[in-house]
Amino acid sequence: MIFFGWLSDNIGRKPVILGGMLLAAITYYPLYSWLGTVTQPGNINYPVAIFIIFILVCYVGMVYGPVGAFLAEFFPSRIRYTSVSVPYHIGNGWGGGLVPFITSAAFASTGSIGYALIYPIAVPAVCFVLAVILMPETRHHKIWTQLEAKPA
Repeated sequence: MIFFGWLSDNIGRKPVILGGMLLAAITYYPLYSWLGTVTQPGNINYPVAIFIIFILVCYVGMVYGPVGAFLAEFFPSRIRYTSVSVPYHIGNGWGGGLVPFITSAAFASTGSIGYALIYPIAVPAVCFVLAVILMPETRHHKIWTQLEAKPA
């Protein structure tokens, strides 16, 4: 996370966050399939499994490393605390918290890793498309500069 936060300071928040979402959407299926083949009971290839998990954690770092700075820069200080806290925690709690239940239920009912990964692939894919269209670059916003109130 520290590396990707630093990278977003240098090249921008948006490209790093978009890169994490796009890589996740494109490579989750092959990575999880590969992980399944190297973690067969009684024959676990620990170095390869650790490498695959490292890649998956990098995707998380690519999104979460810059997102703190992005959110602080995106919202004006008078509403920042609520604007950052509420959607961040609802998104992580509901969106991220349901992943194990949804994927486990999909896999248990179908036996297919493809069906189990529909939710974890669809979420970053949809977020990527929306972010390309709607997400501004905030790297040069000054969070300590208070905006002047406009007369009514």
